[in-house]
Amino acid sequence: MQQFLPILGLLALVAIIVATLPKIELGHSPAFLRRRIMNWFPLGMTYAFLYMGRYNLTVSKNAFGDLMSKADFGTIFFWGTLTYGCAFVINGPLTDRIGGRKAILIGAGGSAIMNIALGAVTMSGITENLVPIFSVLYAINMYFQSFGAVSIVKVNASYVRG
Repeated sequence: MQQFLPILGLLALVAIIVATLPKIELGHSPAFLRRRIMNWFPLGMTYAFLYMGRYNLTVSKNAFGDLMSKADFGTIFFWGTLTYGCAFVINGPLTDRIGGRKAILIGAGGSAIMNIALGAVTMSGITENLVPIFSVLYAINMYFQSFGAVSIVKVNASYVRG
């Protein structure tokens, strides 16, 4: 429990700051505000969890110890980052076609499966060929991760237009 005290303190501080911010009335109806929360809260939480899943490999560096060097992790991150960057070219137009809600669900589902696969490989005790295995799984994970940002932009576009 003592490990969580700094986090709880930070959350309390954020709550106090948010509570003291001035309330600005924009004239939105209660129905609009409810609908906005129903749209954005699940979308925002999904994106937050998706974003956290992007950095699971960073945490595992210490757990692997001598099984993987920093250079090995660099190789894995290289393929993931390359895939993430290139996937925007594919996923941007795809998200325009299928919509932001479907895109983030595809991204979250695919990323969840890849993170489970990464965990399964880790728990299996495999010690040989970890770098190519992790490179492929992490690259696929990062492909699905790229759906997150484009889906947020796509969903937000309808709010901006009016």
